[in-house]
Amino acid sequence: MLSLVFGVFATYVVPSPQRNDSSASNVQPNVPNPTKSGLLLLLRHSFSASNFPSDMTSSTALPRFDTGIFRRVAALSLLTLFLSVVMAFDAKAQDVREVTFNEAVTIALKNNTTIKRAENNLGLQELVVRAERASFLPNLNANTGANRNWGLQFDQTVGQLRNTSTDGFNYGLSTGINLFNGFADVASLNGARAQLEAQEYSMERTRQTVVFNVISNYLNVILAEENIRIRQEEVEAQQQLLDQIQEFVRVGSRAISDQYQQQATLANAESNLLNAESNFQLSKTRMIQVLQLDPLADYRFVAPDPSSLPLSVRSYNAEDLLVSAFERRADLRAQEASIKAAEQGIRAARSGYLPSLGLNASHGSGYTSANERDDFGTQLENNRSERLNLSLSIPLFNRLNVKRSIETSKVQYANARLDLENVQQNVAIEVRQAYLDYQIAAQRLDVTEKSLQAADQALQVEEERYEVGASTLVELQQSRSQYTNATSQRAQALFQFHFQHRLIEYYQGILDPGQSLFN
Repeated sequence: MLSLVFGVFATYVVPSPQRNDSSASNVQPNVPNPTKSGLLLLLRHSFSASNFPSDMTSSTALPRFDTGIFRRVAALSLLTLFLSVVMAFDAKAQDVREVTFNEAVTIALKNNTTIKRAENNLGLQELVVRAERASFLPNLNANTGANRNWGLQFDQTVGQLRNTSTDGFNYGLSTGINLFNGFADVASLNGARAQLEAQEYSMERTRQTVVFNVISNYLNVILAEENIRIRQEEVEAQQQLLDQIQEFVRVGSRAISDQYQQQATLANAESNLLNAESNFQLSKTRMIQVLQLDPLADYRFVAPDPSSLPLSVRSYNAEDLLVSAFERRADLRAQEASIKAAEQGIRAARSGYLPSLGLNASHGSGYTSANERDDFGTQLENNRSERLNLSLSIPLFNRLNVKRSIETSKVQYANARLDLENVQQNVAIEVRQAYLDYQIAAQRLDVTEKSLQAADQALQVEEERYEVGASTLVELQQSRSQYTNATSQRAQALFQFHFQHRLIEYYQGILDPGQSLFN
């Protein structure tokens, strides 16, 4: 790209020097593919002696200097500015960040908005638990005030009304504690703790889901990139075959129709390569979205060689998988904790039928300027007052509000039970389907390996037969198409096998974010 820019500026922007007899030998040739040395050559050519008038004192010297040198200086300045922009762009374009699977998981766990939202909800529920725990403590309030009154007032010191102005000051302290409220506070605290437990399990399941999404999209990127490699090999093979057919046509051993047909086949292979590249870019875009990365940057997701992947087939038992899922699935534990919270909601609602007992205490004092006999400190000491209050409240009729709260809590509890049954049913179906898919994926490994070997051998035979004229181009293209499909299916089977293993771990609830993708 830089060579093209240099060539364009050297050819069209910087004008050719004026040749004359005395300086023709000093004229530098045009630079078609400039490099750093080419740029130096261009600069030296622009400011060479042949570009300056021989007589700087002549009447034509200044015009020639303006139209020659200044135009070249301006052009070279523009060239320098443009090249700096292009080189910066190229440097940024070449700065490709490689991302491994474990790095992708780490990035997703850090950047994913769903996890951040779950963390916020978890922190909010922790505040609710602390607030419910603090409801068992007594409260403490302080109040104070100062005032000035004008007009007719009763003067206690003389026992009569007086038209005057007085200043006043007072303060007070009060506290209260709930001794018994039908165990509503206990039920509220237990319910908040159960909700916190549910949030923690939901947080764990959210992390597993994010990791599973990373696995799914990462494998899609790898598979799409592998498909590009397969399509590139197909294009190269079709191009080689076209070259061979053209040679056969030249010597008259093949009909010209074979060449035209092969050209169409090559064009179709190139079209398939473009589709593969488009799918690859789409898969990368989705991966970047999952990881919440900069969409303007370029990334390369490292993919292992499919032939080097371990293929240890595990033996699973469907019943054991189901039992393990029921014991370990975080979403099941979260739903069970929600049921506990709903039970405590019923208990808290029933406390409305029970009496409540509270204890309150207060202390205060005051000062007034109407009392001219005592100073400020004496009045605060003499005007002290303390109060202790024990109150008992017995609900007799509350317009059926308690009954409505109880029935509402029972409905919420019943719905929580139904949600648990629904989650259990989904878990059973997911585990069963994952088990069956894993068995099929393991069997597909053997099938695709045999199919690829057979397609490879068939292609070799057809190529040999076509070279000696014993086979037609149609038969050769059919064999090559079968080989390409077998190669693609083999790569898909390899990656799908590892994906199904991770799928079983995810549905069991034992997916480890720190574990490698291929093991």
